[in-house]
Amino acid sequence: MTTYIIRRLVMAIPLLLGITIISFAIIQMAPGDPTSLLMDPNISPADRAKFMEKYGLNDPLYIQYFKWVGNMLQGDFGTSLLKKGTSVTELIMNRLPNTLLLMLVSTILAFLISIPFGIYSATRPYSKTDYSVSVISFLGLATPNFWLGLMLIMFFSVKLGWFPTGGVSTLGAPFNLWDRIHHLILPAFVLASADMATLTRHTRSSMLDVTKQDYMRTARAKGFKERTVIYKHGLRNGLTPIITIFGILLPTFIGGSVIVETVFSWPGIGRLFIESAFSRDYPVIMGLTVLSSVFVVLGNIIADILYAITDPRVEY
Repeated sequence: MTTYIIRRLVMAIPLLLGITIISFAIIQMAPGDPTSLLMDPNISPADRAKFMEKYGLNDPLYIQYFKWVGNMLQGDFGTSLLKKGTSVTELIMNRLPNTLLLMLVSTILAFLISIPFGIYSATRPYSKTDYSVSVISFLGLATPNFWLGLMLIMFFSVKLGWFPTGGVSTLGAPFNLWDRIHHLILPAFVLASADMATLTRHTRSSMLDVTKQDYMRTARAKGFKERTVIYKHGLRNGLTPIITIFGILLPTFIGGSVIVETVFSWPGIGRLFIESAFSRDYPVIMGLTVLSSVFVVLGNIIADILYAITDPRVEY
């Protein structure tokens, strides 16, 4: 297993470099340049040239890329063009804990809700309950995160006043655990909603196949209670495919956080990405792209490890 993990980490290096090349090229092809957004339109050509020279924006693209990669390998992601004097690492590290908290709570919420519903639906196939769960799942898949977020804000925050409209805590208030949870509930639910639908459908499909296996019939023939048959004999085999899609869900959490954090004014890296994209803050965009890519690669490796743990037949 250790050899396999090391091999996967080594294989991830060219993958990450490829992602940085494509991302760098796409960012450079975007219309406009940082000076048109960050500087006074009436600035003199001489001052504009100094700005471009200072940040290396006059160099050929491949020189800019190699300079960026060289600095990145030394742990230096550069300095923000928008917030002059602030390093990209500092900007990301200030926002990262909020995004990780949101993703962690959303992931737990998605698994805690979707797996029981998927099992319940699979053990009662083609019943009214099964159809109801299926309809709700398809609605969850079809509903955009930003629309659901706005509707929940309008109903629960504006109309009923049960939850705050955004932010991570009450402005000016001292730290309070309940206040943080209160601000976290709506964005975490919205971020988890689409993946809850996906997980519910996968759990139902997987458990439906498992309940028809011979060893399940044997367990029932031995006189075990249905609950024991499902949760002791079927659940481990049924959850194996669910674990494998964990690596697939991680990119959706990262992508979804960009939208959810913007809707709920959540100060995380998703909102930072939007702010940087609109201001053409290239160093911050590249730093966030590398970070997101690392999360995705690690998510896939973790999914492979969990797959081997839950299924002893898998060998590496």
